[in-house]
Amino acid sequence: MAVLDITGVTVRFGGLMAVNDVTMTAEAGQITGLIGPNGAGKTTLFNVITGLQAPQSGRVVLDGRDITNTSAYKRARLGLARTFQRLEVFDSLTVRENIQVAAESSGDVHDIDRVIDLVGLRAVMDAPVDTLPTGMARLVELCRAVATRPKVLLCDECSSGLTDEETRVVGAVIRRVAAEGVAVLLVEHDMSFVMGTCDLIHVLNLGQKIAEGPPAAIQADHEVRVAYLGEAKDEAAPRTAAVEHLRELEAQPRPPVVELREVHAGYGTIDVLHGVSLSIAPGEVFALLGPNGAGKSTTLKVLNGEVQPSAGDVLLCGQSVVGVSVDALARAGLCTVPEGRGVFPNLTVDDNLRMSTYTGASLADIRERAFTQFPRLAERRKQLAGTLSGGEQQMLALARALVVDPAVLLIDELSMGLAPIIVERLYEIVAEVAESESIAILIIEQFAHDVLGVATKAGVMLHGRLVTVGSPDQIALTISDAYLASTAEELA
Repeated sequence: MAVLDITGVTVRFGGLMAVNDVTMTAEAGQITGLIGPNGAGKTTLFNVITGLQAPQSGRVVLDGRDITNTSAYKRARLGLARTFQRLEVFDSLTVRENIQVAAESSGDVHDIDRVIDLVGLRAVMDAPVDTLPTGMARLVELCRAVATRPKVLLCDECSSGLTDEETRVVGAVIRRVAAEGVAVLLVEHDMSFVMGTCDLIHVLNLGQKIAEGPPAAIQADHEVRVAYLGEAKDEAAPRTAAVEHLRELEAQPRPPVVELREVHAGYGTIDVLHGVSLSIAPGEVFALLGPNGAGKSTTLKVLNGEVQPSAGDVLLCGQSVVGVSVDALARAGLCTVPEGRGVFPNLTVDDNLRMSTYTGASLADIRERAFTQFPRLAERRKQLAGTLSGGEQQMLALARALVVDPAVLLIDELSMGLAPIIVERLYEIVAEVAESESIAILIIEQFAHDVLGVATKAGVMLHGRLVTVGSPDQIALTISDAYLASTAEELA
């Protein structure tokens, strides 16, 4: 029986269709997964269900009652409970007090002990939550939601920041909750967790539902694989001369320009990276791949100084740079092209390029280099960057990075939101620059097949670990398993 029924939900933000006519249900006693790549519309749909976002059209029905226009707190009282991606607990209260707050809201304080035993928190029920490890605190948040006696439990990234063992414990608890007749809806990036926990999975991509079925069917679905990895390239397609030369150079040993050694890092009490080591030599294009939540962006932030490691070392040209500020690293030759491009939308193309004169290069030289590599920018030099197409903005972001002669270039999601023909040309430029200027390049990319065509080396991250490193051809054989739920052991 469908306890939660979502019909024809559509959400627009201006001209962006975030959710497009999505219909799905969650059955009592079942665990339903909601997955999809970045920007698929999962969070927006989740917000519609919980009452934080009003849809332009469609309905949300809870246990036969239309709650589309019902406020979030009233939905909670009607039996809709949730956990949060960012841990939300009362740190200064004990475990029991956290759960008591929720039980009192449902009017059933006599159920506290049963819920504590269901989740397995009896041994720590009198401990302050801020003394618990992250995995245990996640269970407290989950227990608090269950204490409201929900009809539907919404779990938002409940494995985030957990170890493999903690993730297994959370999965077992969720299955016990579902066995009591609760409909569980799980939004999650950890594919092994999803595939091992859910009875049914819905897949979103670019706001539309593209697949529905049991885990095995979802893993085998071609459209799902394309959504996560991009379209596989024709193996017979010729590589550019730059890529061929770079791959020939890969066989020649060269000292690395940038290196991570056994790096551990995270955010607050949440550990994200667990002993990551990698090195990139001049002229090398390293593609760092893996599913959402694997630790790729945190790795990039450790390299550029945004996140300081809790253990391990970061070396630039053989010197440790742990503790060095972001701006000092940029001046030392480590440049980042961030996800979302990072251009100044209210400045012209010319003025965006002018920002790069801090290196001492003249604006005339910067213009010449930028417009030679990206002729279209010359035609748009007086245009506000915010009015450029997505492809032109990415060209501007790349141009601004390249004109400062970086020794290391970090690129985050180059292809996001761009047409395939634009992505192909941008990657050709990346390969040409790596070859001609001997820049060490690290690329984080959601669509693995796009970047493997220009990479000289690739690595796959899972659960904060770099589980395999090899040639692009080797990685291409295993990458779909990494994105759709293989274990680290199977990939190693």
